[in-house]
Amino acid sequence: MFDPNADSWSPTGLMLVTRALATATLLKSGKVLIVGGIAADTGHSTTRTELYDPITNAWSLGPQLAVPRSSHTATLLPSGKVLVAGGQNAGGYLASAELYDPISGSWTTVSRMDAGYTSSTATLLANGKVLIAGGATLGDGRAELYDPATNQWSSAGRQGRVAQTATRLANGRVLVTGQGAAAALYDPGSNTWSDAGTMLQDRVDPSATLLADGRVLVVGGTTTASGQQLWLSSAETYDPASNRWSPAGCMSQARWEQTATLLPTNRVLIAGGDAPSVTLSSAELFDPSRASGSEAIDSCPTNPPTQSGAAAPSAGSSAVAAPSTVSTATVTHAPAVAIGQPAPLNSIASDRSLTLLQPMEAAGLTALILGALAAVFYLWARWRKRRI
Repeated sequence: MFDPNADSWSPTGLMLVTRALATATLLKSGKVLIVGGIAADTGHSTTRTELYDPITNAWSLGPQLAVPRSSHTATLLPSGKVLVAGGQNAGGYLASAELYDPISGSWTTVSRMDAGYTSSTATLLANGKVLIAGGATLGDGRAELYDPATNQWSSAGRQGRVAQTATRLANGRVLVTGQGAAAALYDPGSNTWSDAGTMLQDRVDPSATLLADGRVLVVGGTTTASGQQLWLSSAETYDPASNRWSPAGCMSQARWEQTATLLPTNRVLIAGGDAPSVTLSSAELFDPSRASGSEAIDSCPTNPPTQSGAAAPSAGSSAVAAPSTVSTATVTHAPAVAIGQPAPLNSIASDRSLTLLQPMEAAGLTALILGALAAVFYLWARWRKRRI
C-alpha cells in the first residue's frame, strides 16, 4: 500500500488466492473487492473473490461468481453495487455479466451483452450508465451501454480498438486511446464517436489518468519500430479545451500495462507494469505542477534501448539517458532497503515532473519468494491470454 503523505510503501499481507488478470474495486465501505482472474493453483479462470479490509489489514474470502472469468471489467455503480462484465474462460470470450451487492454479500446474474468481450474497458458515465468498449471482442469492435435502472444493454456504436484506455472527462465525454496514435471521443448525449486528435506517439496498452485541471495524462505502453517492439517511457497530455496533445516528460523506466492513480495531492502514482521479460516493482510520481512539456517525445528512452552505451541519470540530472541493456528494467537508481522497512522517496531529478520511487515491498523472505513466483505466473498468464 502506498502512502502519498510519506511517499512510501507498506505491506498489506498476502492474498488468499494467487491470481493474475483479476480486478480490484474500491467499495464505498473502504474495502477492496478482488474478483476472478487466473488462479495459480489451477491455471484457469476462477470464480473466487476476496475482500481486503484496510482497517484490519486482513483478507477474507468473498462470495463466488456464477461464471469463472479473467480479463473482465469491474465497475462501482452509484448504488454501491459492482458490475462485473465480460472476460474470458476456457469456453471463450464472455457476454455474461454479474452484480455484486456488498450489503447482502451476494452475486446476481444480469442480462447478457450482445457480444463477448475480454480485456475491454468499462467507464461509469455521468448518467449512471456503463460504457463497455474495446478489447478483444466477438462483435467487430462494437461498444455497449449497461443501464442499471432497466438492467438492459444497448448499442454504443463501434470504435474498434483493442489495447486501449478509456477516461471520462469533466464534460462527460469519454476519451479512448491506445492501439495506435489516433484517439476518439464518445459523446453520451448523442451516442456517437468523434476524432480526438492524434497522439504524439503510437501506443499500445498505455495508462490514462484524468488530472485535476481536466487534462488527461497518457503514459508508457509499447510501440513497434522497424519490426521491433519497444517499451515506452514517454508521457503526454490531452487538453479537451483545445483538442490537442502535448509532451509531458519521460519516466525513468519504460513500462507498459502499469497502473496510474490520481492522488489527493494531484500527483499521479505510476506503479508496476511490464518491461521485456520482467514484471516491474518500481513506481514513479508525476507532478503536473512541474511538467514543463519541454522534452520531445522522441527524446525519451525506450526499452529495448534506441541508444546504446548511455549512462543512467544521476540525482539532480536534467536529462534521462536510454538504458544500455534490458537488465535495467529493474530499478537501479534507488538505494537498497531491507524488506519490510519503509522506503523513502528517491528523487532522480529534482527539476523533472516524473520522480522515481523505491520499489514496492513485500513482508519477509517468504513473501519475497512468493512474489517472484507470482511474477513468473503473471508473465505466463499474459502469454496464455494472447494465445487465446
